[in-house]
Amino acid sequence: MGLCKGYGKRDVLSNINLSVEPGEVVGLIGRSGAGKSTLARCLVGLERPDKGKIYLDGQSILPGKGAARRRMQYLWQDPTQALSPYLTAENAVLETLNGFAIGAAGQRIGKATSLLEKLKIPREAQTRRPHSLSGGQCQRVALARALAAESDVLILDEPLSSLDLTTQINTVRLLRSIHASTGVTMLIVSHDLAPLRHLADRIAVLDGGRIVEAVAMARFEQDASHPLSRAYADVIRGQWTNS
Repeated sequence: MGLCKGYGKRDVLSNINLSVEPGEVVGLIGRSGAGKSTLARCLVGLERPDKGKIYLDGQSILPGKGAARRRMQYLWQDPTQALSPYLTAENAVLETLNGFAIGAAGQRIGKATSLLEKLKIPREAQTRRPHSLSGGQCQRVALARALAAESDVLILDEPLSSLDLTTQINTVRLLRSIHASTGVTMLIVSHDLAPLRHLADRIAVLDGGRIVEAVAMARFEQDASHPLSRAYADVIRGQWTNS
C-alpha cells in the first residue's frame, strides 16, 4: 500500500493502493510506459519500491524473501527470460520442485512430467530446451514452473503480448482452466482489455503512475468513468459491434 517508485527524477509509481482478494483475477491495464510492469516487479521483489508496503494475507512482507518467494510467483513477459537455455522443459520445472523441496524427492520427476502434460507439453517436447520450443510452449513451460511452486498468487506480466492470435486464445483458455481448477489469485498486466474480458473479475486502470479506477469487469463498459477507462471501453464496444 502507498507504493512509490522512481528512476532518478522521474516518478513511475505514485502512492499505489491496489488490493486483490483471495481467488480473484484482477487485470491491470494502462498505456505503454504507465508503470504496469514496474508495479508487477515490485510486488515480487524484482524491483524495490522507494516507499510503501506490500501485504499478503494481511501481513507485511518482503517480496522475494522467505515464504513470500514461493507464495507469489511472477510470469515474465518474455518467457525465455524465465527459462535457462541449458535446461530442458522437464528440468526447468524440476528445478522449482527441488528448490522449494516440494513433494518426495523420488516423485518430483513424475510431478514435473504430469504438470507439463496438463499444460499441453507432450512427452517428446519435455526433453527439449527453450530454443527448440515454440513461443507458446515456452510460455506454458514458464507457467508450469510457477505452478510447480504451488503458490497462492500468480503475477503475469503481459502474458499474451508475444504470442500470435491463435496462441493467445489458447493461453486465455488455459489460464481460465487453471484458475477454475486451482483457485489461484491472479494479477494480469496487459495493455489490451480485450483478452481480460474473458479472464478478469475486476479491472484496475493505471495512469500517470496512479490507480485511477478499479471496476468490475462485468460493469466496466457501464461504470468506468475515467477518460482512459472510457477509451478502453469504447475500443471493446467497437470490437463487440464488429464481431
